Amino acid sequence: MATKRVDTGRGRKPGVVKPAGRQPGVVKAAKKSSTSNRAFYLLIAVIAVGGIAALTYAANRPDNGAIVSPIDTTLPPVQSQGYVMGSPSAPIEVTEFGDFECPQCGRFATLTEPDVRQRLVNTGKIRFRYIDFPLDMHRNTWNASRAAACADQQGKFWQMHDAIFAAQDRWNGEATDNPDKVLKQLGKQIGLNTDQFDKCIDTKATQAKVQAHWKLAMDRHIDATPTFYIGGQQHPGFLPYDDFKNYVDEAIANAPAAKPAAQRDSAGSGGAAAKPK
Repeated sequence: MATKRVDTGRGRKPGVVKPAGRQPGVVKAAKKSSTSNRAFYLLIAVIAVGGIAALTYAANRPDNGAIVSPIDTTLPPVQSQGYVMGSPSAPIEVTEFGDFECPQCGRFATLTEPDVRQRLVNTGKIRFRYIDFPLDMHRNTWNASRAAACADQQGKFWQMHDAIFAAQDRWNGEATDNPDKVLKQLGKQIGLNTDQFDKCIDTKATQAKVQAHWKLAMDRHIDATPTFYIGGQQHPGFLPYDDFKNYVDEAIANAPAAKPAAQRDSAGSGGAAAKPK
């Protein structure tokens, strides 16, 4: 664009105001204003592009916070009724639905269960069954259930059960993103064949068994852990030994004398005497 020439006022009388023309100060101010405007619009454009990119990423990225079902629907179902200790001829059977990562289950396992085994299981008063029920809210509980089932393949479920609960603060979802590492250490600690045990964990060989236990709990509409069935009565939540024994005494008093626990309970048969922790 051509620059418009400005009359310098030549030939005008003194005292006549000359046209302003391009005064130095005015030109600099205009240039400064123009630069500021360009910077402002450039910033708006950058923000707009960045916002579009962020929205596109948010819409297409995987939702890591979503709960992914741990159930493997490709596995054929297996039959399993949990883990049993005690005599089949005991007058009643007690069933616990528990979650290895559940804090209250950990309290029961470490505080109440040693007395239950010593005073009630080993004396023949009850047979005790544990059915693991891994809850979605616990990130590492399926790993623990599979590890316990792997230990069961070597005849050491209850030793692994005790070790898992005793070390709950080392492998749970708040402590680690790699629970299998800790669980393998526990397997070695209780004397398992580590090659067999580690392979079982790595291949998730016991996934179907754990799913069978999970289904048992779902079929009974269990909605909390621990939940105990004592003499056919449901008792959810942690139980101190005295409360537990009171429920057992009541159930034994009402149990038919002619039928031992193994015949009355549909959960299965077998078992062995419990070893104190």
